[in-house]
Amino acid sequence: MLRKLFYITFLAVILAGCQTADKNSTSNTPQEALEQLHTEEGYAEVVKMYRTLEVDNNKVISVYKGIVDDKEEIFIAKLNKEKDDTWTVTDAIGIGMPSEENLGESTKTSSFEAGFTKKNNAPSPNTKLVQTDDKKYRVWVKVIE
Repeated sequence: MLRKLFYITFLAVILAGCQTADKNSTSNTPQEALEQLHTEEGYAEVVKMYRTLEVDNNKVISVYKGIVDDKEEIFIAKLNKEKDDTWTVTDAIGIGMPSEENLGESTKTSSFEAGFTKKNNAPSPNTKLVQTDDKKYRVWVKVIE
């Protein structure tokens, strides 16, 4: 009986530890939350913020250039504003760098879909465009929620 109790307690401690290891990054601004995500969890280092798009009063989508594994890439992240006025990263994904080969491709999470388009293309309905350093291409973001 004590052996079963020991195994149950041991399993509970392990499961509780695994749940807290995958915490979200929170901070006072969306950019600080993204920088904290890099510091705490090794996600992409923020090099340049391009734009933060407001989804509603408590949600934003940030488009930024980051470095991961010594490689620059454009990243899209969804952040939620918590009741204590801190920001939490809920989704983040890299979409590569703009190029002719990447046109027409998109990357999708449960919160948004994003890809690259030529600078002179008109936006689709419910889609936001963000200018990056590349003069030929822009990032498009469509919120799914």
